[in-house]
Amino acid sequence: MNVGGEGARADGRSTVGGAWPMKSDAHRFGRNFGSTALSQLIAQVLTLAASVVLFRKLGVAGYGMYVFGFAFPSWFLLLMTLGLDEAIATQVAADRSKASRYLTLVSLFRVFLAVVAFVGLWGATQLVLDDPFARTVTLILGASTVVTSYAGTFTAIFRAFERLEYAALVTVVERSITIGVVLLALWFGYGLLEVSLVFLGGSLIALALSIIVARRRFVWFTRNVDLRELRQILRIAMPFGLFNAVGTFTYTAGVVLLTLLQSEESTGLFNAAFTLLLAMFSFLSIVSLAALPMMSRMGSESREKLSSALHRIQRLSFVFGVPLAFGGWFYADAILTTFYGAAGEASANIFRVLVLSFAVETAAMGIGPALAATGHAVQKLYIGTAGAAVTIALCIVLIPSLGPMGVAYAFLVSRILTASLGGLAVRHYVAPLGAWDAMVKSTLSASLMFLVLFAIPGLSLWTGVLLGAGVYFGALWGIRGMSREDRLVVWNALRGALFR
Repeated sequence: MNVGGEGARADGRSTVGGAWPMKSDAHRFGRNFGSTALSQLIAQVLTLAASVVLFRKLGVAGYGMYVFGFAFPSWFLLLMTLGLDEAIATQVAADRSKASRYLTLVSLFRVFLAVVAFVGLWGATQLVLDDPFARTVTLILGASTVVTSYAGTFTAIFRAFERLEYAALVTVVERSITIGVVLLALWFGYGLLEVSLVFLGGSLIALALSIIVARRRFVWFTRNVDLRELRQILRIAMPFGLFNAVGTFTYTAGVVLLTLLQSEESTGLFNAAFTLLLAMFSFLSIVSLAALPMMSRMGSESREKLSSALHRIQRLSFVFGVPLAFGGWFYADAILTTFYGAAGEASANIFRVLVLSFAVETAAMGIGPALAATGHAVQKLYIGTAGAAVTIALCIVLIPSLGPMGVAYAFLVSRILTASLGGLAVRHYVAPLGAWDAMVKSTLSASLMFLVLFAIPGLSLWTGVLLGAGVYFGALWGIRGMSREDRLVVWNALRGALFR
């Protein structure tokens, strides 16, 4: 078996406070975070650029059809994902000898699941869509997401070996090619159908690259497999799969229900704001992505190490997440019109409601990986299910009267509920939350930033961002909002991100 990565090397860990392995784990986490952050930044910028151009070129209704074409197929992809990527990432991270067997079993099983998912999608589009063009676009975009999901089997191996830079490489190459061709197609006057075909081609590129990297740098298929092990993989994956299903419904129910209950125009207005929120959420999702295998390993070594890592992640998430939420609320109109033009101003109030959910997610940072790493994925599932149920129920109730704003309110309420339940769960199963001081100091610093920006009218968006950042971090430094240990972790993480 050809295995890459650093697992065989002894690292010699030093600690600060005796709990968080400051140098090696922070360096490794920083490498993974930095690689993923860079790739996500590039992907988000490119995807946002495509969304902006599509919004401007296709109009609100055409953009709404494009959004629906990705959101609706994601419901059927749940038949294909089943939490298998997370099962690979956690189990292979703990025992890398399983890598070849897991890759072989999951890859073969997913071929069958892909066929089932696409047949189900085809049948559903015939039932809910009357427009043949909308059906065609949805099926093509659905096929692209099926292929992308299959490629996740290989990138999960990269995560398991804590070498997320390879997943980052695949993401950057695929997004650069796909979005570049999409923008060229729109420039030359092509429409949504051609754009959909480009996304399908991009997913095939991602799959090919993932296979090549897995074979050359990590592991390859093996004949030494036992189908009984697949049953074990499915048992491990099931809680993750159910949680992913819950997350999918939470994030896509509003888009789908808006299209079915109101119009594609409503979907376009909501998603203009929601796309920007997801760009902010990527900061938090990157932390979770890099933290899951690390926390899984720490949990098997020492509960004290895991608790220390959880508290550190929460504190740093407050430090960097709170000012983004305050600034996003204050500059909502300027942000939406900057990206989408005058038509985007209609989404500004939607964004103001949605950005509050970013503040809530910041408060809950690290809870999901900590529960999963300690074998409490089922509790995580229950919490997510409650949030998804609230989202769907409130969408159905609020969409007829409030339209896109109703979906924004539904999403915010669901985030508050899941964050509250998650805090109770992690306190009971892992450790008491230990970031209250960071939350208070970050909020005070962000409030001062808000007051300064409010007191100086007429600032441009970019001038305000620079001034606000200076005020915030100056105030945070003045009230000692970051400890020496926090700064040292950030420094080691940056070293890992920049210098490997």
